[in-house]
Amino acid sequence: MGFIAEVHLAHDDLPLVPTIERSSDVTLRYEYGTTHGDRRLQFVSAFGDDYPTLEAAMAADPTVSDPTRIATFDNRVIYRVVVDTDLELIPARCAEHGLFIFTITSDDDGWVTRLHLPDRDALSAFRINCRDRDISFRITQLYDSSVSDDQTYFLTDRQHEILTMAYYAGYFQVPRNATQDDLADRLGVSDSAVSQRLRRAISELIAATLENDRLPAKHG
Repeated sequence: MGFIAEVHLAHDDLPLVPTIERSSDVTLRYEYGTTHGDRRLQFVSAFGDDYPTLEAAMAADPTVSDPTRIATFDNRVIYRVVVDTDLELIPARCAEHGLFIFTITSDDDGWVTRLHLPDRDALSAFRINCRDRDISFRITQLYDSSVSDDQTYFLTDRQHEILTMAYYAGYFQVPRNATQDDLADRLGVSDSAVSQRLRRAISELIAATLENDRLPAKHG
């Protein structure tokens, strides 16, 4: 029972939002937060190519301090930052309403969180909590979680659009019949925006495939 929602959150004082706005070629994924003494720590994974630009943006970001590279892998880098803003991505008291977070990832000028809510009252409480803090709250997807008992992902409208366009334009063919520049021209956006949307959409599909592979087989 309940709902699965995707919600876009934006505010200049949310953790790392200034960094997100300055690093359009890198996608951030919130991993977890904790406290150490009187400091709030946040760990994020970064996906992209231009890590020097990302680290410069983090260093200049007033919402965080002491950005530290924790680990480097082929496909991502993990950072730890000290949070210097009072605003929280998901306030702790939202857990009292039964919110469960699947993922929190960066998107253009803010964060997108995919979550499960037990009822519409919980969604309303989350919206009010954001409104009281002047956080922009926009629902981009909402559906009944009983529609599927194993779907913990979905594509946003923009991700679906870019994948559909790329597929039918021949972007995934070998050799390619369309480039990212071609897709950018059709959508009227930058090449970096196309690259980021494609990476996010493909990442969602891969994550869903790997997650479903771990699910036990259903027997009729």
